[in-house]
Amino acid sequence: MKMLDRWRWVLGLLVVALLLLVMLYLYYIYPHRFLGPKQPIYFSHRIHAGVKEISCHFCHPYVERSQNAGIPAVNLCFFCHQYIIPQHPQIVKERWHLETKTPVPWVRVYYIPDHVKFNHQPHIKSEIDCIICHGDVKKMDRLMPVEYKMKFCVNCHRDRNAQLDCWLACHR
Repeated sequence: MKMLDRWRWVLGLLVVALLLLVMLYLYYIYPHRFLGPKQPIYFSHRIHAGVKEISCHFCHPYVERSQNAGIPAVNLCFFCHQYIIPQHPQIVKERWHLETKTPVPWVRVYYIPDHVKFNHQPHIKSEIDCIICHGDVKKMDRLMPVEYKMKFCVNCHRDRNAQLDCWLACHR
């Protein structure tokens, strides 16, 4: 009987080891599924928004007046990084983009279909925390891709008794 228990224990360990290997393999092959897409310049929202407590509105200045929060202008980064770790390899890479006036080819993370006319402004006025739609970016090094679907928005509007008229709310 003890021999059978020992074999079950060994078999259990082998199954766990095999599952870990499969997970590591998938992580290696598809890291963007676990970490978000790799960006041309490493940027950690966890450090900037979390540890340093920099407001989303500082880097995304259009969020209150545009349908698009906007990717921060490269020169905005040098408001701080002109003095803070200016020789860091990623900052040097970003400085090249600034000096050559070459746009950084950021990989898009959030996607809203073209037929949806989304505007951040009413959401900000209603004091809806960014975390509701974007996740807890203060804890993320890389942002996870999100493709917003109608069901997500409709459920949120229902929960908050917000506008549900399709043409007034989203599909203008």
